[in-house]
Amino acid sequence: MKRFLAIGFLLLYANSFTEMHEFLRLPVLYAHFEEHKQLVNDLTLWEFLTLHYQSDGANHDPEDSRLPFKDPRHSFTVPAVALPFQRITLADFVSPFVVIHYSTYSEAFVSSPLKDIFQPPRA
Repeated sequence: MKRFLAIGFLLLYANSFTEMHEFLRLPVLYAHFEEHKQLVNDLTLWEFLTLHYQSDGANHDPEDSRLPFKDPRHSFTVPAVALPFQRITLADFVSPFVVIHYSTYSEAFVSSPLKDIFQPPRA
């Protein structure tokens, strides 16, 4: 399961920066490596990749342009940029209306026969 998941993540990562048709040209890479291997018996895969992908390619065959990841004209990259959030400030709302609060509370409405009990002592 871990291997399947690792391969899936690798393909997902590879798909984010290259087109998948480049992977379909991997057999061309292997066949070209075999051609070079017949010419030079002790050629390693690393030397082959260095020869074809590290140099500028001015002295190589036109057949080398068919190798995968060699021609950058078909690549498509979507950069993911996270922009910082800008602070939004709202202006205070000023109402065009004047609000006046009228209180209907009056001492006359509060009448209790027990209100004299809770008074401070008189001298």
